[in-house]
Amino acid sequence: MKLLNQILWEGKNKWQIYGAAVGAFLGLFLVLTAFQFYHDLNRLISGDNATDQYVIINKKVNLFNTLGANAAFTKDEIDSLKNQDFILEVGEFNSNQYKVGASSSMFGFYTELFFESVPDEFVDVNVGRFSWDEGQKEIPIIMSRDYLALYNFGFAPSQGLPQFTPNTIGRVSIDLILRGNGMKRTYQGRIIGFSDRINSIIVPQSFLEWSNNQFGNKPKSAPSRVIVKTNNPYSPDLQNLMKAKNYEVSSGKLIGGKLTAILQGVISAIAVIGFIIVLLSVLVFVLNFQLIISQSQEDIRLLLQMGYKNKQVSDILNKRLLRLFAGIFLAVIISIAISRFWFAGWFEEQGLNISANLHWSVYLIGILLSIGILFFNFRTIKSSISRLF
Repeated sequence: MKLLNQILWEGKNKWQIYGAAVGAFLGLFLVLTAFQFYHDLNRLISGDNATDQYVIINKKVNLFNTLGANAAFTKDEIDSLKNQDFILEVGEFNSNQYKVGASSSMFGFYTELFFESVPDEFVDVNVGRFSWDEGQKEIPIIMSRDYLALYNFGFAPSQGLPQFTPNTIGRVSIDLILRGNGMKRTYQGRIIGFSDRINSIIVPQSFLEWSNNQFGNKPKSAPSRVIVKTNNPYSPDLQNLMKAKNYEVSSGKLIGGKLTAILQGVISAIAVIGFIIVLLSVLVFVLNFQLIISQSQEDIRLLLQMGYKNKQVSDILNKRLLRLFAGIFLAVIISIAISRFWFAGWFEEQGLNISANLHWSVYLIGILLSIGILFFNFRTIKSSISRLF
């Protein structure tokens, strides 16, 4: 066997085989990644995504609303939402009925604000610090993460104000001036977290109810927005309800029908490209092993005449190919698993939660492809050696 290894491998150019190995790695990586993303997309569409089930709904604004008509939800409309089979819970947005201003003597700015509140169970930030009792001077605030980006890249540069990271802005205290009902008071506001779910400035419900009673000079208004927990935020049932009731989802992170079709097309294209790369790498493997056999044919014939069997020669090449492809398959699985952690974090920032674990079908497809490639190469090697007689 040692003599066979020397005849077949020593002095041969192995760069072509290594190049084919790289091609097989890239092809398998693209094919299996495409299958995994296809599975992720189907999970999002089918609703198998228990960690991301909240959407915010409002009525579409029309000309009548511009002229003064109310775009708020009535009690019957909210009850109708609660009675839908695919809606699990409904939370109402409450808003301030007085004027709010925010200022900072340290940075020299003043701006008008608004407050909203929702029930605690709909807040996606640790509610342990998000509480307020009467007499408390500091008001905890949860702000949309998008608002921080608007401040950092829109408002701050135009006003000559400093930019903040999510951590540093939490250390800044803001003066909140509440005015209404003939009164004016100043409180300290502190941002304790950023929401990826709610696009608003949220304060504790207990504070908003108390402050509306103290400073509000209007009767309590009906909610103009509601947040709902649904068993599938991407379901056709929810989309059909939005059209029928002339509602709209104010979250921009749901996958619509057209976007779904586009994503499926892109994933399919990636899979096809990966499969083509795999086929090309298989062709390179075949050509290289045929070249190795061709370059060593005189020595192989002599060994066969001395009593060596065809199977002994082919086993040498097959074992080398098997070890090489086992390494390729392992490297592909490890690379996909590592990339999944990054993608899972990125998707979570976009409000779409996906599992960091690979679907079982990815392993199955990878194993079947590898077996198919190895079987084809084994047959080619056996056929090439048999032709030497």
